[in-house]
Amino acid sequence: MMVLPQRSLSFCATGVFCGLLMSAVMSAPARADDIDEIQRRDLALIQTQIEQIKVVVDRIDARQQKTNPEITRIYFDTRMLRSDLTSITSGIDAYLAPERLLPRHPMPLDGDYLEDRGQ
Repeated sequence: MMVLPQRSLSFCATGVFCGLLMSAVMSAPARADDIDEIQRRDLALIQTQIEQIKVVVDRIDARQQKTNPEITRIYFDTRMLRSDLTSITSGIDAYLAPERLLPRHPMPLDGDYLEDRGQ
């Protein structure tokens, strides 16, 4: 069993939170007009926090590159975390400014076009 230091566990929890957040954001696409201002600000805040996390990831990556590979066996996968953070940011961007409007649900058609006028 691999034991991670406490800092790594909290950082892993952040990754899990980011993954859940991304799935929630991407599962509810909307038109930009349908998003209220508070939600827009909250999503902008998340994006700002993701940028701050990227700075920390860069720091972690720099420290890991300085470690001795002969005595360090396990590394945190910063490449994968960066990929996930990019996916989350892209999902938020797509939610806030979708490339196209979602299709409307048209009213159902009757489908009965025969008219019996009787004779």
